[in-house]
Amino acid sequence: MRSQDSDLFHTLPPLLAGDVARLPAGSVLNLALLEFVPSGSGVIFRVKYTHRELLFRTPGGKDAVALGVAVLESDHQTHDVRILFSQVHVTATMKGLTLEGQVKPIGPNKSLERTREE
Repeated sequence: MRSQDSDLFHTLPPLLAGDVARLPAGSVLNLALLEFVPSGSGVIFRVKYTHRELLFRTPGGKDAVALGVAVLESDHQTHDVRILFSQVHVTATMKGLTLEGQVKPIGPNKSLERTREE
């Protein structure tokens, strides 16, 4: 079911493994996590992610996983998380929080802006 949040989410730029690969450990990203609630509509939750490392899982870097810690804006409890990247589908999915789902950058992200300029 469509919602304003899911429509907004789909207009955001993707979070790409190539951008994250250039981030130094300790970089912080503001992310939007799209979670589908029981009614079937999508709801955006803001997440603050602190990057630790990126590992490529397949030859050619088609699939990668970023490791770090994250906190839901509404939760304030830090969790170890993984972001699974599919370069084929141009998606990034966060696992390890109370809520799990696709993530995209939202709001100010100076770390990503620097990597995209290089």
